[in-house]
Amino acid sequence: MYLLTDNSVDLTFAELKLGEVIATDITVLALTKKNNREIGDSYASWITVCYNPTNPFHKFAVWTVVARPSGWERYSGDYCTTLTEAVAYYTERGGK
Repeated sequence: MYLLTDNSVDLTFAELKLGEVIATDITVLALTKKNNREIGDSYASWITVCYNPTNPFHKFAVWTVVARPSGWERYSGDYCTTLTEAVAYYTERGGK
Protein backbone atom coordinates (compact mmCIF):
# COMPACT_ATOMS: atom_id res chain seq x y z
CA MET A 1 0.00 0.00 0.00
CA TYR A 2 1.22 3.49 -0.85
CA LEU A 3 0.88 6.49 1.42
CA LEU A 4 -0.04 9.51 -0.66
CA THR A 5 0.62 12.87 0.93
CA ASP A 6 -1.00 15.08 -1.72
CA ASN A 7 -3.93 14.93 -4.14
CA SER A 8 -2.33 12.20 -6.25
CA VAL A 9 -4.25 9.06 -7.08
CA ASP A 10 -2.40 5.74 -6.95
CA LEU A 11 -2.78 4.34 -10.46
CA THR A 12 -0.41 1.41 -9.99
CA PHE A 13 -3.08 -1.12 -10.94
CA ALA A 14 -5.28 1.10 -13.12
CA GLU A 15 -6.15 0.30 -16.72
CA LEU A 16 -5.90 3.19 -19.16
CA LYS A 17 -9.05 3.71 -21.24
CA LEU A 18 -10.03 5.45 -24.45
CA GLY A 19 -11.27 8.93 -23.74
CA GLU A 20 -9.44 9.13 -20.41
CA VAL A 21 -8.05 12.53 -19.47
CA ILE A 22 -4.49 11.90 -18.29
CA ALA A 23 -3.51 15.52 -17.62
CA THR A 24 -5.12 18.91 -17.97
CA ASP A 25 -6.79 18.99 -21.41
CA ILE A 26 -4.96 15.84 -22.64
CA THR A 27 -7.29 13.05 -23.82
CA VAL A 28 -6.38 9.52 -24.97
CA LEU A 29 -7.61 8.87 -28.53
CA ALA A 30 -5.95 5.48 -29.13
CA LEU A 31 -3.96 3.03 -27.03
CA THR A 32 -2.20 -0.31 -27.17
CA LYS A 33 -1.05 -1.99 -23.97
CA LYS A 34 2.64 -2.89 -24.09
CA ASN A 35 3.36 -4.15 -20.56
CA ASN A 36 1.38 -5.50 -17.64
CA ARG A 37 2.03 -4.58 -14.02
CA GLU A 38 4.55 -6.99 -12.50
CA ILE A 39 4.78 -6.51 -8.74
CA GLY A 40 8.36 -5.80 -7.72
CA ASP A 41 9.42 -5.44 -11.37
CA SER A 42 7.53 -3.03 -13.63
CA TYR A 43 4.45 -0.87 -14.11
CA ALA A 44 1.80 -1.25 -16.80
CA SER A 45 2.42 0.85 -19.93
CA TRP A 46 0.67 1.75 -23.17
CA ILE A 47 1.55 3.38 -26.48
CA THR A 48 -0.99 6.17 -26.94
CA VAL A 49 -2.21 8.87 -29.27
CA CYS A 50 -3.32 11.85 -27.20
CA TYR A 51 -5.06 15.09 -28.09
CA ASN A 52 -4.48 18.48 -26.48
CA PRO A 53 -6.70 21.21 -27.96
CA THR A 54 -4.91 23.93 -25.98
CA ASN A 55 -1.45 23.30 -27.47
CA PRO A 56 -1.02 25.91 -30.22
CA PHE A 57 1.74 23.97 -32.05
CA HIS A 58 1.17 20.24 -31.64
CA LYS A 59 -2.40 19.16 -30.93
CA PHE A 60 -1.45 15.45 -31.05
CA ALA A 61 1.24 13.45 -29.27
CA VAL A 62 2.26 9.80 -29.29
CA TRP A 63 3.53 8.86 -25.85
CA THR A 64 4.34 5.87 -23.73
CA VAL A 65 2.00 6.28 -20.75
CA VAL A 66 2.84 4.47 -17.52
CA ALA A 67 0.51 3.77 -14.56
CA ARG A 68 2.57 4.95 -11.60
CA PRO A 69 1.72 5.43 -7.91
CA SER A 70 1.85 9.19 -8.53
CA GLY A 71 -0.55 9.06 -11.51
CA TRP A 72 -0.27 8.75 -15.29
CA GLU A 73 3.25 9.57 -16.49
CA ARG A 74 4.10 10.31 -20.13
CA TYR A 75 7.43 9.47 -21.78
CA SER A 76 9.08 9.42 -25.20
CA GLY A 77 6.86 11.85 -27.07
CA ASP A 78 6.42 12.28 -30.81
CA TYR A 79 4.62 15.59 -31.29
CA CYS A 80 2.37 16.05 -34.33
CA THR A 81 0.27 18.71 -35.99
CA THR A 82 -2.19 16.26 -37.58
CA LEU A 83 -3.94 13.09 -36.50
CA THR A 84 -2.66 11.33 -39.66
CA GLU A 85 0.93 12.06 -38.64
CA ALA A 86 0.24 10.86 -35.08
CA VAL A 87 -1.29 7.59 -36.31
CA ALA A 88 1.82 6.94 -38.43
CA TYR A 89 4.08 7.31 -35.36
CA TYR A 90 1.66 5.25 -33.27
CA THR A 91 1.75 2.40 -35.78
CA GLU A 92 5.54 2.62 -36.08
CA ARG A 93 5.83 2.29 -32.29
CA GLY A 94 3.63 -0.81 -32.19
CA GLY A 95 0.18 0.72 -31.79
CA LYS A 96 -2.72 -1.28 -33.21
